[in-house]
Amino acid sequence: MKKLPSIFKSLYPALLIPGFGLISLLIIIIATPSPVFSQDDLLQYLQTKGAELDQKEQQLQRREKALQELERDIMARIKEYQSILERVEKILVKIDTSKEDKIQHVVKTYEKMPPEGAAIRLEDLDEKTAVKVLAFMKPRKAANILAMMAPRKAARLTEKITEIPGLAKLIAKMKKRR
Repeated sequence: MKKLPSIFKSLYPALLIPGFGLISLLIIIIATPSPVFSQDDLLQYLQTKGAELDQKEQQLQRREKALQELERDIMARIKEYQSILERVEKILVKIDTSKEDKIQHVVKTYEKMPPEGAAIRLEDLDEKTAVKVLAFMKPRKAANILAMMAPRKAARLTEKITEIPGLAKLIAKMKKRR
């Protein structure tokens, strides 16, 4: 609890008198000479305030240090996550390249087959794989194979070929490799 200034200490007994009104209190306050702080009181007050300021400064320094440590930790984590992301991206590129190579190998295999045999085998594959194989084939070979398939199956595969998102980019990329 804070200390009352000395003027209030001198008035405190008067406040305890029953029936003592607010006006009487004001008269006493006005009539009382203004308090003069002694040098010791002022020195003690300044020392107290100085100590409080020192404590607050130390507290701020601790908080600043904690924030700096937190910032370093966050920056380290960001670098770590960026490194992980780069590795994942490289792995994904390798996987895509591997898939493209495998599809290209299968495409070449089907292109070398007689159209009748390729048509029978492609009809037995799942549609997604059959669509990829046909999409990467040379157009003349794909046309010959589709001509040997059941009309409904050939039509469905042709529709699926046109629906593949990003297919044009992928085909262009594959053709550059040939």
